[in-house]
Amino acid sequence: MTNLCSIFRQSFAAATLLAFPLFAKAQTTTYSGEAAAARADVLGLINVSLSDTGALPSSGGSLSASLLQFQLQPTLDLNLLSAATSGGNNQTASQASVTNVSINVAGVHVTASVLASNATVTCDASGNPSASGSANIVDLKVNGLRVDVSSEPNFTVPLLVGSLVINQQSSSVDPVAGTANMLVNALHLRVNGVADVVISSSAAGISCGGNGGGPISPE
Repeated sequence: MTNLCSIFRQSFAAATLLAFPLFAKAQTTTYSGEAAAARADVLGLINVSLSDTGALPSSGGSLSASLLQFQLQPTLDLNLLSAATSGGNNQTASQASVTNVSINVAGVHVTASVLASNATVTCDASGNPSASGSANIVDLKVNGLRVDVSSEPNFTVPLLVGSLVINQQSSSVDPVAGTANMLVNALHLRVNGVADVVISSSAAGISCGGNGGGPISPE
């Protein structure tokens, strides 16, 4: 009887040790994120991504990119471009900003003193995911007319030739899978058949249980 109990205890201990690494792996938080000061595609002739951090490794860390000035007259004039993304301690955070912005495409002229965005996703102590984001828009004008920007996300400025979305946000939170994703574009200009321009794009994703979150893109 003593031998049987001893064998049982040894078998139980071995099974516990084998199961522990699997449990630990399942609980590992994984990160994803990327930020870019500007992305522009104009007639397929101009296709640039400026101050782009690239994708954050799933293990986390930090990435950043910056540029003093970018000019492509008369289409783009951007200054003090910066972008950063980081993941660690159960949080992914991404930020992007551009100052003294001028975009001129197909008769649509957009200017702003500051266009900035940030996206943050977190896992709380219980492994529950959450997402948040915001944009900072200063002195926005379209064809010389000042635009009073709403504090609400996805504020749209009517255009005859396309669309202009301010503080464009898209998010998903799945408590069952333990994942959260957040994307914020400070400004997204589309001119039908001509141009697609995004200024200050921040994306962040997290998986609280290692199930694989990832930055999402606007429709």
